[in-house]
Amino acid sequence: QIFEQDKQKYHWVLQDQRIDEAAEGLLMKWGEYGLRSLDSIQLASAITLQFQSDCIFHTADKTLAKLFRKEKLPGTTEKI
Repeated sequence: QIFEQDKQKYHWVLQDQRIDEAAEGLLMKWGEYGLRSLDSIQLASAITLQFQSDCIFHTADKTLAKLFRKEKLPGTTEKI
């Protein structure tokens, strides 16, 4: 029940070839900054959403938050 309530707060993105390819490119670009494979999928998904809606991207991951800023995405860090 908690998952179902929380699920409504977020925009869900289906992973497709476009996101996979973008994630691969982001790993090449930001791998030396600590970006890992699953985080690259999250970052690629965020980049695809940046022009579709008024999203604010939340993460508890400091590296991912830093890369949100480098990619000029509106993001915040949250403590869990």
